[in-house]
Amino acid sequence: MHTLALAVLFTLSHSAVLALPSISSCGGERVTAVGETHDQAARLARNLVKNTGIGTFMSVMNADRNDGILEGYPFGSMDYYADDCESPGTPLMLLSDLQVNVRNAKTDNRVSLAIRRLPGRNENTSPMAEPRVTLLGHLVPVAKDKYANAEACFLAQHPNVGWLPGSGFHDFKWYHLEIKDIYYIGGFGGIHYIGWIDTETYHSKEQPQFRAQ
Repeated sequence: MHTLALAVLFTLSHSAVLALPSISSCGGERVTAVGETHDQAARLARNLVKNTGIGTFMSVMNADRNDGILEGYPFGSMDYYADDCESPGTPLMLLSDLQVNVRNAKTDNRVSLAIRRLPGRNENTSPMAEPRVTLLGHLVPVAKDKYANAEACFLAQHPNVGWLPGSGFHDFKWYHLEIKDIYYIGGFGGIHYIGWIDTETYHSKEQPQFRAQ
């Protein structure tokens, strides 16, 4: 009983700390949050997607590996993306047919992209207290006549990329992640919004011109 009482006291004391207002930065914008609304969370999610440019891209494993023993398992790896210039809020991705995620998507194009705020230089904060968002949807090829626009948009946000279509570097192609739903975690519960954000509200939150980080 004594141990249980100490555990309860420890939890309550830490809950009290977590209930305090917090100040966070998302895409250069500092936000004081004491219970974000759905609308505010949608705006912060759009800001995060626009200004981060890298995330964990996930797909559903197909039956190719080890006679199908991994079929249906989730698979994820880090990838660049850009906030699409023609369809703001939609991730634009440059992917190779050699990638496991792309091979999986040819069987089942349901995918997701998890994005978190990246810490600034000399910033010492817990990732668990920072905003993150998961975009769920379908991986769809970009039409070939849109490749020039996709390249210009992507290079504006990732100027170091050299593995472009036609460069002779494997077989990279352009894709969109067409979003079906969004799950946002602003930080610790009770302070920040945690939950689903509908795509209509998300896409309605216009963001300022992209700023390189």
